Amino acid sequence: MTKIKYRFNPHTLKFDAIRIPFYKQVAKILIHLVFYMGIFLGLGYGFSVVYDTPVEQSLKRTNAETLLRYELTLKQIDELGNMLSILENKDNNIYRSIFETDSIPLSIRKGGYGGTDRYANLRVKANSSVLIKTYSALDELTWRAYIQSRSFDDVAEMAKNKDRMMKCVPAIQPISIKNLIKISDFFGPRRDPITRKPAMHQGIDFVGPAGTPIYATGDGVVVEANYSFHGYGNQIIIDHGFGYKTRYAHLRKINVKVGQRVSRTENIGELGSTGKSTGPHLHYEVILRGKPVNPINYFNDMTEDDYDKMLKNYSSDFLD
Repeated sequence: MTKIKYRFNPHTLKFDAIRIPFYKQVAKILIHLVFYMGIFLGLGYGFSVVYDTPVEQSLKRTNAETLLRYELTLKQIDELGNMLSILENKDNNIYRSIFETDSIPLSIRKGGYGGTDRYANLRVKANSSVLIKTYSALDELTWRAYIQSRSFDDVAEMAKNKDRMMKCVPAIQPISIKNLIKISDFFGPRRDPITRKPAMHQGIDFVGPAGTPIYATGDGVVVEANYSFHGYGNQIIIDHGFGYKTRYAHLRKINVKVGQRVSRTENIGELGSTGKSTGPHLHYEVILRGKPVNPINYFNDMTEDDYDKMLKNYSSDFLD
């Protein structure tokens, strides 16, 4: 369909008819349509830059709420961590020390969840730093709680065995007070009596008459009863359990065998001067978890009469 338009002709002073082809009409409409659409889209984009759409506003609110929840979670984790630290300190300094067992190092309490980058999948997410911090804190708290739970299990087991432990822990002198002449050497650095060189003395030397009875200082099992070529001569080593062992060296005679169970105050041998020795004496050691410790910390203060009564009481209990 052709559209007719009229244009004034100044020469003839008449209106001339001008026919506009249909394709030109369509092209004009399309040009106007594109122009107005461009204006509309430009205004829409500018509006979206300045003002958030309802969907964007909803997403931002959700994101802010999520971040707030993570921050609150981190605070709760910190509070739980502080409470757990109190339990850990009590466990190391009170509960475990009562039973003379090693405290748990901080490296173990706070370790155990490292290795490869376990949070690599979170690094590609929005707010990855908050996510990683939260998950890392939660993993550490979970591990610490697990270690503390295992420690309490150990302490509970030791508490159940407290009576047996009290009988097993070395707690008396291995030689009767009435037979003791003197203590010639204590635990610590000294000059070796044979080589005269500075050396660490890992026990206490009790001087007494040869043949003096030697007593087990706690219940246990004999794990060595032989001649030692490391200077100890005839020696006995008793495993008392709970990490304790005792050594009785330079004996003249051994009265027990490997594998034999012995009780505190049981006669296990006789004082002598075998091995690297300058005279009749007993070299006595207390070994805790493989490390020699000062035996003097495991002696009960008692008189000669008290010691004799203890021997009689333990002997009668053992016979019963």
